Amino acid sequence: MSVKPKFGFIVEYVADIEASKRFYEDVLGLEVQRYHPVFVQFETFAIASDQSMDGTNKPELYWLVDDAEAAFNALSQKAEVHMPPTPQPFGIVFSIKDPDGRPRYLLELAKHRPSQKTK
Repeated sequence: MSVKPKFGFIVEYVADIEASKRFYEDVLGLEVQRYHPVFVQFETFAIASDQSMDGTNKPELYWLVDDAEAAFNALSQKAEVHMPPTPQPFGIVFSIKDPDGRPRYLLELAKHRPSQKTK
């Protein structure tokens, strides 16, 4: 089985989600696609005010996969695992390390996510 992740989005962690949401909407003119009180997604960029996956609050890069288990089985043979598949309210996520040791997250989105489409 061939597993080819598709780039999803970057998550930037912020202190004040509503102030940051207003900045990206009003100043940069971005359109909100999904909203939750601790998560706002624009086209390929999201902001969040909850805890990051590794606790550092550094930006996280996500690639989307259709089947997290199959992707994990294939990619864990090629790269060091940073985090095994972990169920979250928004889907199943795991991460592998890039050559510089940074986690790269892969996500199978849940059919029903906590964030809601805005349009």
